[in-house]
Formats: sequence, structure tokens, C-alpha cells
Amino acid sequence: PKATIAQVEGLALGGGFEIALMADIAVVGQNARLGMPATRFLGPALGSLHLFFHRLGPVLAKRMLLTGDLLTGTELAERGIFTETVPDTDVPTRAEWWARKVSRMPADGIVIAKEAFRLVEQLQGYQGEEVLSYLFHAYGTNLSFEDNEYNFVKTRAQHGVKRAFELRDEHFEIPEP
Repeated sequence: PKATIAQVEGLALGGGFEIALMADIAVVGQNARLGMPATRFLGPALGSLHLFFHRLGPVLAKRMLLTGDLLTGTELAERGIFTETVPDTDVPTRAEWWARKVSRMPADGIVIAKEAFRLVEQLQGYQGEEVLSYLFHAYGTNLSFEDNEYNFVKTRAQHGVKRAFELRDEHFEIPEP
């Protein structure tokens, strides 16, 4: 899997709202309006209830689904729903910046992280925590790196710890737009 980045401007209603919630990273305009207005005529059990409860929390999910209210990007940012909320005109630039930032990560690491996130979302409480910790540590320490991906272990062996950290920071430094 690849990292998904949502760029939300204007209206994100129904399926558009669900896509924004499903994205790994979502940059939302402050004045964007998001929600499930169809619940007003099709009922509140519309859409991905599991997604709404996990991403919005039960209180906000109930409010939005039982009323059909639309919320702005700013209102949702106050609740920590999306990665970042910015002025509407900055949405494309910030989404591109996040894409460049994520592209510096090792591809195998993204695959493993996304699968780990998916499994954790499906488990209740701490169910499986011990097993998942060992499993994903093993995966993470055995990543296969492409030539253009930063490999801390290899770099540390070649240049020492201090220089490896410096090179890591240089690799992942993406200037703010």
C-alpha cells in the first residue's frame, strides 16, 4: 500500500467525507464543509459507522449522524480529526509538502505501518498488544531498503552514530513552503 493524502477544499459530503477520514494524511481548508447531510433523509445509520466512531469518536459521530450537521475544517481541527487545517488557498501547497515528506520514508516501512495501524484499529483495548509489538518490531528491523531510501543501521555502521543521525535529519528535512 501507498500512503494516501487527502486535499480537502470546498465541500466534502457523504463519500467525500468518508474518503477524507480514511486518508493517512488529510489537509483540510479552514472553510471546507464536511459531513453526511444525506442522514437527514436516509437516516443516521448511513455510511461507514465503524469508520465514524473510530475517527470521530462516539460523541462527534453521533452528533453528525443524528443531525446531518456539516462542520467546517476549523471546527474539525479543534477536535484533532485531520492532520492539518490551513487557509483554503494553502491546501494544495501543504498537501504537496506532506507528499514530499512521506515520500522520504522507506516503502516497506509504510506498508508495515499501514498494516499495523489497520490491525490496531480492529483490536479492542490492549487485545493482542504483546504479540503485535514483537511482530512489528521484527518486521521493522528487517526492512528491505531501496538505494534511495535512508537506512539508519547501514549508515551508522559506515559513518558512526553521530554522523548517521545528521544524515538522517538531512534526508528527512523538507523545507516548509
